Parts: sequence; structure tokens; C-alpha cells
Amino acid sequence: MKRSISGAGFVVDAIGGYVRTNSYSITAMEEREANIRDAAMAEVQKHLGGPQRMLFNWVLGHARRGVRHRENTRFARSKLYGVFRDLFRAMGHNLFRMNVLDGKMDVFYLTISELEDYVYGRGVTNNLRGLAELRRAEFEGYTAGIAPPERFMTHGAAGSYMPFPMLLDDLDLLAKDIANFPQEPGVFRGTPCCPGIIEGTVRVVKSIEETKGLNGEILVTSRTDPGWVPLYPLCSGLAIERGSLLSHSAVVARELGLPTIVGVSNLMKGLKTGMHVRLDAGKGELRVLDENPCSPDDAGNASADPPVPAGSESTDGGGLDIPLPDFADAGDLPPTGEKKFHKE
Repeated sequence: MKRSISGAGFVVDAIGGYVRTNSYSITAMEEREANIRDAAMAEVQKHLGGPQRMLFNWVLGHARRGVRHRENTRFARSKLYGVFRDLFRAMGHNLFRMNVLDGKMDVFYLTISELEDYVYGRGVTNNLRGLAELRRAEFEGYTAGIAPPERFMTHGAAGSYMPFPMLLDDLDLLAKDIANFPQEPGVFRGTPCCPGIIEGTVRVVKSIEETKGLNGEILVTSRTDPGWVPLYPLCSGLAIERGSLLSHSAVVARELGLPTIVGVSNLMKGLKTGMHVRLDAGKGELRVLDENPCSPDDAGNASADPPVPAGSESTDGGGLDIPLPDFADAGDLPPTGEKKFHKE
């Protein structure tokens, strides 16, 4: 099956960004990663000796092997996501042509069981258009509302809490820990993932569509997935509101030697695009130096220096009318997964 590349705007923008920022050297990325790893190993070895060093090396070898297998599994899973996404888009295309849905992408507001039951004629309702409209309205309300806490506990029917996000804030399991942590105005703290100190302007985005023209800024967002990986070489640092040491963002950032912190509370509320900040990823700290945001053009021109490591569209589908994915915008881009396999 041939693919159309007429809508590959995201790929073209990413390649243009690599050239613009001179961020396409794989060798340089690997050398930076090796330097960070060697510096960390040297620091640890200074404090260990004899049996402790042997035990550490044994645990480290098994940990590396476990993380490598975990990421390879996630890589394979991400590729499957892309395959199935293409299949569902093809179903959406055909349902749209049959006047069952108002748009091709509305298929993603339906469940797999609903699609399967419609095909076999055993669905509770054939009004897929109505179901898609209902889900779209609910999703738009969710995105426009207050994000729920990262961890919370409910009592009784959990669904009864969903229309009242303020109630979920009172059930936040991490609120006590955050309250006991000393707060400093203009300072955000999270989990260090890849060390490095960088000063520059921030680009605060809610979705991947808002990253167009990224030019060396410090990227700030609430969460990422494998589809964001092509953007990492285009930014000088990464700060993410959610995540952990083993989250996808953290693992890939370490591979690229990109200064990164994750799990930063209230990050999206406290920062605006164009603010000048200092990111100390080794300490897990982001400090606002200038609260007055500059214009987007100025933010791109005043981007940070390189980080300093610490230490439709249809085709012939065998007789079936199957549309090819038209990646007209980054939101339609299937997850790409990690850029390479981890080798033994």
C-alpha cells in the first residue's frame, strides 16, 4: 500500500526545524548522552568501594537491561497503535461516505464494540452520529474544564464526582505532600530526569499542534507521548507537569541528553509562553527570571543556547476503498515510538 505524503506538514516542519537549529547530528546526541552517563558513573564510583561497588554494578546491569526491554516493548506497542489507527481511520472514511458520521475522524469518539456491533447488526443503537456528537460534547467540556489531580481517591460511584472537578481537588492524595514542601514564588520543582542547566524562553503548549515553529525554546507541557519525540531535538530543555523517572519523556530525554524535569505541579498555570527562565534539571528546579512574556517572534529569536550537561487520499487496497492517513496536522500523526532499538 502506498502512502500519500501531501499532508505530511508535521514531518516537513520537524525536518526544517532540525536544519534551522542544527540539531540533526546523531553522533553529537550520543556523545552528549555518553558524557552525562560517564560523569554520573564517576561520581558514584568515588563513594563506593569493594563489595558495595560490585553490588552496585550488578544492580545497574540488571536495571539497564530491564529498562531496555521495557522500552523495546513500548516501541513495538507504539507501532501497533499506528497500524490500528490507520484501520480505524479507514472505517471512519467509509462511515462518512455512507452518511453514518458527520466527519471521518468522528470514528474515534466510538468504542471498538460499538463499531463491531454496527458491522454485525447487533448494536443497541444504529445512531452512531448521535453517539459521536455526545462524546464530542463531553470531551470538549473536559478539555475546557479543570484538569483532575494526578492521584485522587473517591468513595462510592466514581462517575458521580466527574461533573464536579473542584471536589476532586479536595481528594488529591498528593496535596498534603505539596503543602508540606517549602514553596518559593516563581520557582517550580519536579523530578530530575536528565541533568543540565539552561536559561531561555519557554514555549507553553497544550497540544502538539501548538509547537509549530519551535526554535530552541524550553518546551513546557502537561504530558507527552511517543508522537512528540521528533520535537525534542528542537528544544533546549523540557519541563512536563506529569510523569516519572520511567515515563516515556524521561527515558527519551536521557537518550538525547536533553535537560528535563517531570512531575512539576501547577506548571501550566504558572508559566506563559515567552517568559525567561532558568532550568536546572539536575536539581529538578525551574526558576522564573522574567515574568513579562515576550512576543512569540521574540521568544523564537531569543531562544536558549545549547544545554550544558551537569557534570484522502484513497489507494488500491486490494479491491477495498481504504483511505491513506492524511497527516494534514500533527494531531493526526500516529505515535512514532522511540527512534531506535536499545541494543545489547
